[in-house]
Amino acid sequence: MSVILDLSYAVCIWISAAVAITYTLMGGLYSVAYTDVIQLTLIFVTSWLCVPFILTSPSSVPITSTSFNHTFQAPWVGTLTADKAWRWIDIFLLLSIGDLGFQDFHQRTLSASSSTTAKLRCYAAAFLIPTFGIPPVIIGAVAAST
Repeated sequence: MSVILDLSYAVCIWISAAVAITYTLMGGLYSVAYTDVIQLTLIFVTSWLCVPFILTSPSSVPITSTSFNHTFQAPWVGTLTADKAWRWIDIFLLLSIGDLGFQDFHQRTLSASSSTTAKLRCYAAAFLIPTFGIPPVIIGAVAAST
């Protein structure tokens, strides 16, 4: 907002806070849930829209040609050594199972109207969370290769 409307950063924060407080007071938890769905949908669609443009950009180098060799820098695909195995296991468990940062997921699961609804949310999250992670991985791989 500060770039487009030419407002100061502080004013933009106050406007954003006022909008969030207003729709929360007017719509309650439903408005918060609906805005979460809208935000996630926009993030999902726009991040997938970025992937073809990044992969076909004339400035980027194909991922496969730089992942294992020394084209511009050290290869970004490494090897797993015994001294780092526990760190890799910890990162894998953190990313696959989650942590306290997924408090909103646990809140929505525990506040579900039935156990069936909570199970469906867990199944949906098991499919959607890795799907949401694919574009950032591709974008990061292209950035490391370029």
